[in-house]
Amino acid sequence: MDLQLEKIDPKYLTSVLRECVEVDSPVGYYPEIHAWLSDTLAELGYEMYTDNKATAYVRVPGQSSEKCVCIGAHLDTIGLIVRGFNEDGTLRVRQLGGINYASIEGETCSILCRDGSAIAGQVICNHHSVHVWAETKTDPRDEDHMSVSVIGDVKSPADARALGITEGAIIGIDPHYEEFDNGYVVSRHIDDKAAVAVLIDVLRWLKEEGLKPAFDTLFAFPIYEEIGNGGAWVPRECSEYVAVDITLVGPDYDSDEHQVGVIASDAKGPYDWNLTNTLIDCAREACDPQKWNTQVCFHYSTDANAAYMHANNIAAGAFGMACINTHGRERFHVDAMVETEKLTRAYVMGVGRE
Repeated sequence: MDLQLEKIDPKYLTSVLRECVEVDSPVGYYPEIHAWLSDTLAELGYEMYTDNKATAYVRVPGQSSEKCVCIGAHLDTIGLIVRGFNEDGTLRVRQLGGINYASIEGETCSILCRDGSAIAGQVICNHHSVHVWAETKTDPRDEDHMSVSVIGDVKSPADARALGITEGAIIGIDPHYEEFDNGYVVSRHIDDKAAVAVLIDVLRWLKEEGLKPAFDTLFAFPIYEEIGNGGAWVPRECSEYVAVDITLVGPDYDSDEHQVGVIASDAKGPYDWNLTNTLIDCAREACDPQKWNTQVCFHYSTDANAAYMHANNIAAGAFGMACINTHGRERFHVDAMVETEKLTRAYVMGVGRE
């Protein structure tokens, strides 16, 4: 099967990634990212629709309607939500997803208010200066010791409220995307917007080449993955759900930042035996032999296993690009996106199912 792998353009992938990471979409906040995705897909000739859980979908008819498969990449990123105000007008927050507070100290952010406005802020330790507090270096970095400071003349809760900030405002951490000449990318929110970019490019390829997937295929873009229930509901027509998400680099993982990983198991348990074997066959067929691996992931899960654990009648599988410094300013090589797209094309086109 000719998957036209030579036509994968790394520069297109990183350009879509950069656009995507610069759109705020912390867990549960979907207005801006849905508008961006809808416009991006419309330019490619697709119509996006959403369910009541704010998962966005594109349905692509297949060569066969024998079954329907779902492949997904989540739109949401880790973030914060305002829970109250300190006396000095700084914002007390709770995490949305697995925030590593130490990694966001000093970072700028957008306070996304319920009235539609966006206010610039900065994440700070309450004891923020070594020149003022001796305990600055030793204070825990957690939600009880850190706040968000409005970048402006705010000295009290009333000042903050006057700007439109209320309890329940959602905070997106600025990505600070950087791309290097040697192919490396450093940015927040590579998890999982690199996978979103891959799925968009696969949709572009299908449309431009006039190709159909092997089976009716739903491309899904959930918005609640980082709190564990992005794939909690899957349309009944789907018999399998494959999550495209980041994979891991570290002592337990035979991987580096150039690779795509097939996930055999994660914190919730193993993925479907046959579907995982199919994904491994796809990797063998389509990927550079030195740039793919299988993984058993700890402290980690995906929408696909969430879908399975919430009693959807599906087989679950997962794969994605290797990334370091996850849930911080993440880093990977564009090779990992290319290899992930190779595997995605192979899966969508039915490699390993003959």
